[in-house]
Amino acid sequence: MRNRYFYCFALLFLSLQQLIAQRVTLSGTVMRADTALPVVGASLFVVESGAGTTTDEQGRFSFSLRPGSYHIQLSAVGFKSERPFIVVNANRTAVFKLISQTFELDEVQVRDRRADQNVKDVRMSQIQLDVRQLKKMPVVLGEPDILKALTLQAGVSTAGEGAGGFNVRGGRTDQNLVLLDGAPMYNTSHLLGFYTNVSSDVVQDVNLYKGSFSSQYGGRISSLLLVNTKAGNSERWRLSGGVSPVSGRLVVNGPIAKGLTLMAAGRVAYPNWILKSFPERSAAKQSRAFFYDGNLKLNYSPNAINTFSLSAYRSADSFKFPGDTTYGWQSNVVSGRWSSLLRRNLQLNVNALYSGYQYHVDGETEGYTFRLTSYIQHREVKADLFYTLFEKHKLQIGANGILYKIQKGDQQPTGANSSINPKQLEPENARELGVYGNTEWILTPSITLQAGLRYSAYAQLGPQTVYRYAGQVPRTPETVVDSTVYADGKTIQTYGGFEPRLGLRMQVSPTMSLKLNYSRNRQYIHLISNTTAITPSDFWKVSDSFVPAQVADQIAVGVFKNLNDNAVELAIEGYYKSIDNLVEYRNGATLLLNERLETDLLRAHGKAYGVELSLAKNKGKLTGQFNYSYARSLVAVQTAFSELQVNQGAYYPSNFDKPHNLNIQTRLAMRYNWTFTTNFVYSTGVPATYPDGQYVFANQPTLNYSKRNADRVQDYHRLDIAFSKDTRLSNRQTRYSIWTIGIYNVYARKNPYSVYFNRANARSEAYRLAVFGTVIPSVTYNFNF
Repeated sequence: MRNRYFYCFALLFLSLQQLIAQRVTLSGTVMRADTALPVVGASLFVVESGAGTTTDEQGRFSFSLRPGSYHIQLSAVGFKSERPFIVVNANRTAVFKLISQTFELDEVQVRDRRADQNVKDVRMSQIQLDVRQLKKMPVVLGEPDILKALTLQAGVSTAGEGAGGFNVRGGRTDQNLVLLDGAPMYNTSHLLGFYTNVSSDVVQDVNLYKGSFSSQYGGRISSLLLVNTKAGNSERWRLSGGVSPVSGRLVVNGPIAKGLTLMAAGRVAYPNWILKSFPERSAAKQSRAFFYDGNLKLNYSPNAINTFSLSAYRSADSFKFPGDTTYGWQSNVVSGRWSSLLRRNLQLNVNALYSGYQYHVDGETEGYTFRLTSYIQHREVKADLFYTLFEKHKLQIGANGILYKIQKGDQQPTGANSSINPKQLEPENARELGVYGNTEWILTPSITLQAGLRYSAYAQLGPQTVYRYAGQVPRTPETVVDSTVYADGKTIQTYGGFEPRLGLRMQVSPTMSLKLNYSRNRQYIHLISNTTAITPSDFWKVSDSFVPAQVADQIAVGVFKNLNDNAVELAIEGYYKSIDNLVEYRNGATLLLNERLETDLLRAHGKAYGVELSLAKNKGKLTGQFNYSYARSLVAVQTAFSELQVNQGAYYPSNFDKPHNLNIQTRLAMRYNWTFTTNFVYSTGVPATYPDGQYVFANQPTLNYSKRNADRVQDYHRLDIAFSKDTRLSNRQTRYSIWTIGIYNVYARKNPYSVYFNRANARSEAYRLAVFGTVIPSVTYNFNF
């Protein structure tokens, strides 16, 4: 009997081995037909078997099949779909080319990789931009802008015109993980928010994940924004760029040697000539502004198995308000990547990167000259393995390690006669480690599961002096009872834990699906700012014993439906997010150069919830989008001391709580390659704190502010229009130009950015500040050679 079981088991084992051995691998690259550049995120779908995959950052793909003949459905945003026929009897490498298609695309289009990918894909809460169409959008001052385009989507907002950063589903600006070629960006704006810090001319693709994202990414609790730059043209040298009223851009790319390509780009702004044209007594006349940024990318493919890439970025800003203070900030990013196909179904990626951000404030008052600086440095190494087990099952594992170094503030006198005393805070150091696994499994033709698990371990490191405060009373500088000095590299405080991710898609019909996802994320660094918008004086700090790691749990459900042969896409999503250990501030907190910063910080709990509706028409002469979201973002300060409670411990609107957001975009294709586009934007005003009375203190009348964020700035709305002319006669034409004539804020609404109060003539008066309170025309010329 035992021998019989043994022979049966051996026969079954040999059968399985033979079945596995019969499988072959189809791998290769998807490229653009006009430039031979790789197509990132292209979808490949085997019609006969249902197998499929997407291309990576080098346009490469790999999956296993049984020997046979197949039709491969190829599609990508901005390209015509193809359906080549291919015979695979052994392991094979293939190169597929896609033809550019621009006349059916909307300028800020929520379209996935296939026409029906929004229904078929397990992922949800994802936004993908067609960067090329940004040049036809009506934007302020004529500069195509990635972040401005994202804020037109459901669930994404900003604090107001001229505000840096962006907010996703009520989250804070520092809760977004922004990766440029895999390296984090700690500042995303030029000129205090008027421009995105990366030119759209160098960007290959932009993907924003508002909810759950792959477990290979960690460190932020709100969203993931992936920005990948273009690789150099492998066939010929190309030149492109653009000119607007306040900036100029230039990109050059091409082959250096066999397998080696270069992309180099630069952008510079020159708004001072406009500022000088204002009336003599205006504040703008006395202001000055300038910025530049540059990108460099080298790609080397010595063979079909290995690819090396090096990406570098640098930017610098200078801004001066009327008066005697100048602000400046710089970003430096370098990332290197090696990708190797170890086996036909096993790929290795190794990344090493550096990201640094620094700001400075220069005081120029005679006798009080100084320079205040702050910086954050990020060093990281990361390795990933991608393994295709079967045609319907993928596995990904990896690990990463990060070192942080932060200087919260260093003030030094800059003149021989300056009376400013030097002051330098202790630098902060920390280490973050992470390991993860991620899998996607097509369980049945109608059910797909995506699951991931990440474990992160964090440690605050010395050298550092840590103070201990008396118990049973609020922390103040006067309640310090002891201190401990930690040596260089000594562990001070640790945090960590598991971060599960789960996604489920259920296909209800060929054109409709239901999706569910859940995610837990941890964040170990914090941007310290008590303003609604990012300012140059904001600074980063690491988690410590007083400021623990932020932990967020988010669940989202959605219904996705395509109509009229995928010409119309409808999506409805609902979400709920709970956040522990948010950083809030005491009333009257002092943040800058505060040696006892923990005495002014409060621990809070946050929650955000909402419903998002998106309707997109993608085909025809008239295309466009309708995006609406109802979103709430609330905060409650957690403290046992009544004198530290905010709004008596009740939940109150966060600085980014904007319940109603409506964005309508239309695009009309006209004769002779003319296009007419419109944007209409409406949103609830941001929360504000207004005085509700006054009292006399030291014989002086003083305004009283009782409840935080109990009021709101006036609602915001704006209409923009633009006409653009594309000189291309065919999609294969490589030399062409695009002229765009735009009008921003057509009906000249004075949208308030903020409202502040002052005492005048024994009474309080309110003043409203509008960043753009008039019509702003622009003319932009974009060229490609």
